[in-house]
This record gives sequence, structure tokens and C-alpha cells, in this order.
Amino acid sequence: MKKSRKKQKNAQPEPKRNIAPLDLEPPKRYNFNDEIASTFNTAAEKPKNKNEIRRRQNKKRKLKRGVRNFLITACIVFGVAVIGVVLSLTVFFNIASIHITGSGIYSEEQIEQLCDINIGDNMFLIDEDKCKEKLTTALPYIYDITIKRKLPDTVSIEINEAQPSYIIKNDDKTYTLLDDNLKVLENASKDKYNGAIAISNAIPVSNSPGNIIEFENEDTLNCIKSIVAAIKEIELSDVSMISSADKSNNSILYKNRITFELGDCKDLENKLYKALAAVEELDRKNDKLKGKLNVSNGNQIYFTES
Repeated sequence: MKKSRKKQKNAQPEPKRNIAPLDLEPPKRYNFNDEIASTFNTAAEKPKNKNEIRRRQNKKRKLKRGVRNFLITACIVFGVAVIGVVLSLTVFFNIASIHITGSGIYSEEQIEQLCDINIGDNMFLIDEDKCKEKLTTALPYIYDITIKRKLPDTVSIEINEAQPSYIIKNDDKTYTLLDDNLKVLENASKDKYNGAIAISNAIPVSNSPGNIIEFENEDTLNCIKSIVAAIKEIELSDVSMISSADKSNNSILYKNRITFELGDCKDLENKLYKALAAVEELDRKNDKLKGKLNVSNGNQIYFTES
């Protein structure tokens, strides 16, 4: 026992550690209900007396009554509109007469029968796209159709007839006639039709009247379409022939004496404008010159007299 006491007396006390006091704040309590209530229950909004309470209640009643009346009115208007649409598609605006104008090749009976617009049909249920597609395919010389409704009961069908714009000579010395969209108008024609542009070096594989012509080479069809579109876009006249041997060998015969060698079918409008400017310059020197004008490069132009 004595030894243990000595040890306790001789034991040195542990050094004190300096611990910095934590800077902590007491937890805060947030009462959101109180804050929201304090936001709306301000002194300015609290009713001061019974008259104020009555005035606010009357204002709420008027607002509710206004919303209810608006909804009722909207429902009535919507119902009337629905009834009007139903009546117009079932009872009113039924076709009593059909007027067809502009057709010199096909009879009115042919057009009316194929268009499938009948007396008694509702004029607002006419399928215009279907009518146009059927007529322009079955009757190839119909180029475009305009359908007009004349209230209360008349439908007007205006026909715009196609003119032969392009021509292909067949092996049997007959001709296939095309409009400016390359739709086949007829085959085995004996007339060449002055003013129609000849298409050469292109072999048709399908020339069914009423449909776009198809060639043996798909690139040929695409190139001819591009050339036709460019001619139409810049309103180029005095063209007598288009040639498309392949996608890189295309040309136009201009004024029956100068061949525009176009190369591929890219940037055609620019090539044609440059070719026309070159021809104008050549004609100043000699308006009888014949030859080939190479504009296939797009930048450099070469003329070879023949």
C-alpha cells in the first residue's frame, strides 16, 4: 500500500490541452406558416369593419358569377359551331350544278366521270387532290386543274390543257410528245410539232401516257430534268434540241447553229447565262457563226467554229 501511494505521489500530472471553444450559434427555428400568414395578413388587407367584409364577399361572388357566365357562353358558342359544321357537311351546301370550262380535247362527261364529283355531294367534302391526280393521269393533255366552290351549291372545274413542249423520235419514225414536266402526252404521233424541243441520245424504257417518261439510264432522266428546269427558270427560248448521252455529257442546241456543251448538270443556270453572253458577243462579229461553245468548266469558255 505504501509503495502504491508513493507511485501516485511521484506521478506527474498530465499537461492540460488548450482546446479552443467552438463558435456555435444556437439553432434557429423557422415557422413558415407564420411567415406566409404574416405576408398575407397585413394590416392593409385585414377588413376594418362589416361593410368591408361585405364588399369583399360581393366582389368574390361577382368574380365567380363572371367566370361561370363566361364558361356557359363559351359552351353555347362551341355547341352552335359544332351544329353549324355538322349541318353544313350533311344538309347544306350540297352540289346542285357542276361547271367545266377550258377543255377542248376531252368532253365534260369524261372529266366529270373521272373526277368523281357528283350532284348531291357536299362541296366541302370534295377530295381535290384525288380528282386532280386521276384527271391528269387518265387524260394526259390535262395539264392543271382549278376547282372552285361557288356558294351555295355550284362547283367550277377549270381545265388548263398541256402543250407539247418536248418530243422524242422513235425508231418507227413516230414521235412521243411530252409536256414541260416531261409527262407523256401521247405516242405514235405523226406530227413533229413545230416549236417542241427534241430530246436526243436518250433511250426511253417507259413512255406510258399520263406518266413521267423513264429512260434506260436514271442519270439521263435526272440530267434532262435539270436542263428542262433551267430552261424554264431563265425562260430560255430558241432551243431546238437537248442531248444527254450520260451524266457528264450534256448539251443544248441554240438557234439551230450553236451547241452549248454543258458537261455535267451542276450549276446549269450560271453556265447558260455565260453561254448567252458569249453568243451575244459572237453575234456582234458574225451572227451566222456555227459551232460549239464549251461552258462545261463554268469559268472558262471555248468556241470552236464548224
